[in-house]
Amino acid sequence: MMIGKKVQDTRVRTGIPGMDDLLEGGFIRNSTVLLRGKAGSGKTIFGLQYLLYGALHDEPGILLSIEETKKDLYRESLRFGWNLEFLERQGKLAILEKHTQYSITIHEIEKAALRIGAKRVVVDSIPALFSSYPNELQPSEHRSAFHLLCQVLTDSCDCTVILISETDWSERLFYEEYVPKGVIELSTKMMEGIARKFLLIKKMREVRHSKREHLYEITDNGFTLFIPRTKYGRE
Repeated sequence: MMIGKKVQDTRVRTGIPGMDDLLEGGFIRNSTVLLRGKAGSGKTIFGLQYLLYGALHDEPGILLSIEETKKDLYRESLRFGWNLEFLERQGKLAILEKHTQYSITIHEIEKAALRIGAKRVVVDSIPALFSSYPNELQPSEHRSAFHLLCQVLTDSCDCTVILISETDWSERLFYEEYVPKGVIELSTKMMEGIARKFLLIKKMREVRHSKREHLYEITDNGFTLFIPRTKYGRE
C-alpha cells in the first residue's frame, strides 16, 4: 500500500510489525486510542512496544503503570530484549507509578512529558487508574474524568496516547468507546483446541482501516501481527 508523504507526516508509527499497514501508516498524531482486551491478551506488551519504538526513533514516551512496579516491568521486558532501565537513564522513557491523589498522578505525567519532551503516552490501565481513587472519582464522574484525561495527554502534553482497558469494564462504560479517536480490540478464540489471538480495529476516525480480524502472537520479539501479503486484510 502506497502512502503519500503528507499522510505519513500526520502519522505515528506503532512499532508493531504489520499494524501500520492496517492504518494508512499509523495512528493520527495527537490522538487517543483505546486498546482493550481480557487478561493475558498482550495489552501491556503492545503498549511497551509502542513506547520502545518511539524511544528508539526520537519520540520519547511515558508509561503510567498502575498495578505493575517499575522493577517488575524492567525484568519482564528483558525476555524480549528490551532494556527499559537503560532507556530511562537516557531520558527516552519515563515509567511512572500512581501517586496518592489522582490530580497529582496526572500532574506527574505532565511534568515528565515536559522533562523528556515526550511524544507518546501509555496508561496501563484505565480501570486500575479510576479504581485506585474511589474517594476522588465517583462512578458518576468517570466520564468527565476520562474526557479530561484524554484532553490533557493529547493537548497539554502534546502526545499520541494509548489507553489500556479491560473488555468487561469497557463494555459497561460506553463513553470509553466514543471519546477516543480509535478503538482496538484483542480477543482469544478456541480453534481446533488451540487458543488463537485476534486483533480487530473497531474504529479509527480519519483513517481507512482494516475491518477484519487479524491473527497475532506474543513471540520472543514481542507483539507480532500476521497480515496477508496482498490486500492487507481490507474489505
